[in-house]
Amino acid sequence: MIKFSKREDYAFILLNYLVKNCKKDYISLSEVALKYNISPNFLRNIANLLRKNKIIGAKEGKNGGYFLTKDPKEIKVGEIFSIFSKNLLTDCIQCPKEKFCETGKIWEKFNKEFFDKIYNLSFYSFLNKK
Repeated sequence: MIKFSKREDYAFILLNYLVKNCKKDYISLSEVALKYNISPNFLRNIANLLRKNKIIGAKEGKNGGYFLTKDPKEIKVGEIFSIFSKNLLTDCIQCPKEKFCETGKIWEKFNKEFFDKIYNLSFYSFLNKK
């Protein structure tokens, strides 16, 4: 199993929730935070990054909330990962053995192949891979 950061994981949870509840006008972050037991402040930071990158939008006010700005078929999985992380799977850059570790180079290759494969996968396709 590939391990992702909480930010990446929660971004996918938030987007999944927005996709599944897109019939509603707007989704409050507190609703998502409560359902998935995520810190509302942490989720707000994630939502702000997604907003900044034009994946989601928000309407302020009593009846406001968050919404998708794109069709899930237009959102690419790699686009989401690239918002939160530049180094999927490995963190060799911070490893003191990075300069001479042959295994790290193999992981970097897998990292690139994995990222290349999923980058163009639509979020819609991702959600429907069961």
